[in-house]
Formats: sequence, structure tokens, C-alpha cells
Amino acid sequence: MRLLTLSLFLAIAALMTLADPGSAQSPTSYPWCSRGTKGVPGNCYYASKEQCQQTISGNGVYCIRNPWYRQSSPDRARTR
Repeated sequence: MRLLTLSLFLAIAALMTLADPGSAQSPTSYPWCSRGTKGVPGNCYYASKEQCQQTISGNGVYCIRNPWYRQSSPDRARTR
């Protein structure tokens, strides 16, 4: 029974490593991010600093400018 459980665990772990982490990224880049403290992860889905601050209020997180923000160029916006 232990061997079966261990085999299943290893098989699941191997399958999870094949998942594409890039597929979880948003096609839109936002200028503001929340960043957590004490191991709390953040995210970069805020259009304004005010929106970020209202969302994270009281959660022990803070807002920063998105270091990876790419503003859409007018050419990219027209092709969509």
C-alpha cells in the first residue's frame, strides 16, 4: 500500500511539473501591483493606485508600481 501511495504521489508531482506556468498570465498588463508581507503573495491586476489600495485595505499588503508594466502602444490597440 505504501508503494502504491508513493508511486501515485510521484506520478502526480511529475505531471504537475509539466504544467505551463506562463498560461496563467494575463494578456493585459496593469500599472499597479499588490505585494504581500509575511509570505502573502501579491498580484498585478490594478488599473490605479487607488483601486489597489481600496482592494488591499486591512490585509497587511501594500501597493507598488508594476516593474513589468508594458503600456499598450496605439498600434497594438488597433489590431485587437
